[in-house]
Amino acid sequence: MTAVIIILLAAAIILFVLSFTQKGENKHFEEELEEVASQLMHENYELKKRVTVLEKAMNIDKTVLKEDDDTSSAPSPTPKMKELLKKQVITLYTTGIATEEIIEQSSLSKEEVEKIIEEYLEH
Repeated sequence: MTAVIIILLAAAIILFVLSFTQKGENKHFEEELEEVASQLMHENYELKKRVTVLEKAMNIDKTVLKEDDDTSSAPSPTPKMKELLKKQVITLYTTGIATEEIIEQSSLSKEEVEKIIEEYLEH
């Protein structure tokens, strides 16, 4: 019985010593993991920054396309879409937004926006 206790005590001491050496290896892995996580966060930030730049560029391209809309043949909106656009224009107008901004926000021409506003004011 005493031999079993001595063997268990020796195994416990050996495992205790090994546990200290294992912490150093885990620390190395933790540092690598933190470095990879930091790199991923930095890359994510850079990608988000690029996306916002592209979104701004696309917005500029959309305004240029709206100005050149007279030459392009855009598909005509459905009656439901027309009704939604009218409601959008009326809502924007009643909140005090200028006609030029309404034209920029909607896909309608200046004449169409003015016609919708005139119809709204008549009723």
